Amino acid sequence: MRSGDGDAIQVIRQAGRDIGDVLATCVNLINPSVVVIGGSLAQAGEHLLAGIREVVYRRSLPLATEHLRIVPSAAGKSAGVRGASVMAISHVLSPESIETASLIAP
Repeated sequence: MRSGDGDAIQVIRQAGRDIGDVLATCVNLINPSVVVIGGSLAQAGEHLLAGIREVVYRRSLPLATEHLRIVPSAAGKSAGVRGASVMAISHVLSPESIETASLIAP
């Protein structure tokens, strides 16, 4: 696809549009400042991101997209594992978890 095969580019762009359909709803509900595309999707390249951006910016509220950035993850294929690790650490070290652990400890 990197050589410019038109059919492959159109398939990737359409996949981005399909993903953008779902993300547009999320952007309207959550109003994030950045959407990070990670894992193997980030490896698909700029054509996928262009399809995502096309639909998200067209279907989302202007206020929700005013400062919105849609970018590939710098973490590459390990993005999911890194994100899950951060969530687990945040949970274990949350004030509620520490308080609960101190009540249980002898």
